[in-house]
Amino acid sequence: MATQFQQKRLQFEEENLQENADQLPPNCSYKKTGPLTYIVQYQGEKGTPHEGAYIVVDVDLNGTNGSPGFPAEAPNITFRNGFQHVNVYPMGRLCMYLSNKETFTSGTTLLEIFSGINQVIHHPTFHDPANASILIQEGGKGYDEKMRDQAKKLSQPQYKVL
Repeated sequence: MATQFQQKRLQFEEENLQENADQLPPNCSYKKTGPLTYIVQYQGEKGTPHEGAYIVVDVDLNGTNGSPGFPAEAPNITFRNGFQHVNVYPMGRLCMYLSNKETFTSGTTLLEIFSGINQVIHHPTFHDPANASILIQEGGKGYDEKMRDQAKKLSQPQYKVL
């Protein structure tokens, strides 16, 4: 159950998202699915290896094991549909500052989180991969080619949720 502070913060976050929707990436849409959960969908940006793909992410603001959750803790960010990316663990969890308990700050807004996920998708960091197995050349395929193959699959209508 959310504390009074958390409820006020979440109300602020909802208003901030609505008032500043123009600051979200144009390829981003979201839907609140519960008091502390969102579905966020990104359409792969033109000219990138993810072009046209429907990349769907669950953002869960609940705490784990009785902890307070957002904004005191980083959200749980999980990609759907087997989305593979160098900065996403094989089971779908994002491995970046947005979801890291050690680097997340309570001042981070949902607008920043939703925009940051898009940044990670389209501008991966390779120096500390969460999913190094997709960097290994399988059958001579490079990373970008693997991402384009994945985008072809994820651009099909059944992957669009919003």
